[in-house]
Parts: sequence; C-alpha cells; structure tokens
Amino acid sequence: GGRERALRLVSRRAEGDDDSEEAEDTTNVELFRQSLIQGWGGGEVGSRNRGALTDWAELVSPASVRAGDLLLADPEQFFGEGPAGGPQRVGLKNRVPEDYPRRERLRFLPVVLLTNVDADTGEAEGVWLTMRTGQLMGDFVNNFHSRPLLYGGPVDASLTMVHPYPQVPGSKPLADGGLYLGGSLAGAQAWVDDGQGSSLRFRFFLNRVRWSAGELQAELAPPDRTWLTVRCSIDLVLSESDSIDNKPLWVQIAELAGGEAQELGRLHDLMEGADE
Repeated sequence: GGRERALRLVSRRAEGDDDSEEAEDTTNVELFRQSLIQGWGGGEVGSRNRGALTDWAELVSPASVRAGDLLLADPEQFFGEGPAGGPQRVGLKNRVPEDYPRRERLRFLPVVLLTNVDADTGEAEGVWLTMRTGQLMGDFVNNFHSRPLLYGGPVDASLTMVHPYPQVPGSKPLADGGLYLGGSLAGAQAWVDDGQGSSLRFRFFLNRVRWSAGELQAELAPPDRTWLTVRCSIDLVLSESDSIDNKPLWVQIAELAGGEAQELGRLHDLMEGADE
C-alpha cells in the first residue's frame, strides 16, 4: 500500500536526497500567506514573556523533559566510528561518515520532537522533524495535497499531525508551549479552507520513534548520551527551515540554545562559520 511505498522511498533516499521541487515551489508561493497569519494559535503560555514570533531555544535538564520538547542528536553518537544505537533508534543503519560534506552530515543528524513522555512507565514517542520522504500528502490522501510527508521514524504507526491550532477537532496540547497533536484531518483542512489557519503550519509524519521503559532516560545520560534536551519556540518546530533559509534546523537550535549544543556543533564543523 501507500505506507510501504513511502517507506521504500525513505530507504532509497537514505543514499541521497532529491527533495520534491513541487513541494518547495508551493511552499514559496504560500510564504506571504503564512506571514500574514503566522501568529494564529501561536500564543506561548509559560514562555517567560518571549514574543510569540521570536525564535528561541534553551537547553533543559533531562529530568524535566516532556512532550513538546526536542531531542537534538549528539554528533558524538552519530558521526564517525562506534556503536550505532543512536542512528538505529531513528532508522539509520550506521553512523554517518565524518568525512561526508557538512550538509549531508546535518541531513542525517536528527532533531526529534517528543510527542509523548510517560513519567510513570518511562516510555516515550516522538517524530524526526526534518527527514522528507520525497512524497506529498496528496499522493496518499485527499487533504493537504501540497504538504510534504515526513519520515517520523522506524516504528510503524499511523499518520502524526503536528500544528499550533487548538481549534482543530480532537487535537491534544503538547505541554503548554502552543503545539497540538493530531485531531481530525478533515477538520484541519476545513480550518485552512475557511481562511482561519495556514496549511504551512501543519507538519505530517509517517511512523515514529519509540522508546520502551527506561530507554529514553538511558539515552539522555552518560556514558552513552545520545541526545541533548531542548525547549524552543513553536515557530522553530513548525519551520520549513531546510528549504527556505537554507540553515538546517539542528544548526538554528544549537545557535539559539548556545552552551554545549553550540560547542558540539563547532567541534564537528556544523555551524557554518557562525561566531555568535
């Protein structure tokens, strides 16, 4: 079926990506519309009075990690030689060669949005934010035709929809940051068709990343720490950064969060000459 087709495409594109020009063209056409209504649904409760349209990111303690937070892949666990537990968690077979061009290394360096963190069981789920399948939603369903279908991870799961609109029927908030998970696909399309929301504020993921009891906390701690835990503005989560401003999301977040994230980026030549 469609899911298997998309997964095969993901597998093939692991060798070399060829993003859909149609998706990028449509994105550019809709940029003005997005800028006009970008603030809709974007109120950021509890974000220390940051402006809703100002990008920000901060490193947070692994002990406080929650749904809506991001996991920034640690290059130490994804590049070069060594155990491949981190890459395999997101569906990559092996580590990324250290001599790959910077852009290629960044493409395979995941930023994962946590969609569920169960404090009682230690189980967790999330989606890889930046890996495209090369397919559009319209290839599979009759909604959001021009939106890219992203590869959420290696674990078989139904479609995951992330957006900033509490008005979408059946959607659930991710923590208190202004992001929402799921809801009615038809209801979401109607919200956009009515001119209330922008289709560019919806992200769609095939499959997901999953951690069994205790696995996530183990990957957040020495000696094999795989991820840095980050909290950031919803505009970063929902951005089309890889196709618009040509600065990969991992780099944007590391620059804004600073500290160890930025240091690791510089150590592995990922920061594109950024000195700030």
